[in-house]
Amino acid sequence: MTSIDEALQLYPELAVLIALSHALWTFWYLTDTAGRPEWLVGVLNWPEYSDALWIVDRGEALAVRLRVDSPGTRGGVVWQSAGSLTAAIDALRALPAPDEPGAPSRVIRSGPFWPPRGFC
Repeated sequence: MTSIDEALQLYPELAVLIALSHALWTFWYLTDTAGRPEWLVGVLNWPEYSDALWIVDRGEALAVRLRVDSPGTRGGVVWQSAGSLTAAIDALRALPAPDEPGAPSRVIRSGPFWPPRGFC
């Protein structure tokens, strides 16, 4: 697990997300098969949804909102945005909270989610 302070040292741009959600983001590194850090991943959990941010570097990031599987409901991706880190953060900032009007709720890709290599 990577602390919020460590994530902010690497990417100060994350401060706007953390400020909006009262520091409820959790960050950690995902490593490649050789154990080298490949992505910094951040997750913000909501009831029934999770927002996630995969960061390769400042030029490549992916933001998604996932609906969580629940009894009788198959989860999956309900929204995503890829591009630079700044663009992904801006897209997350503009995304309504799951319980607000205009928030995406229809699953556009079901099943487990893992970003493809070279997702941007």
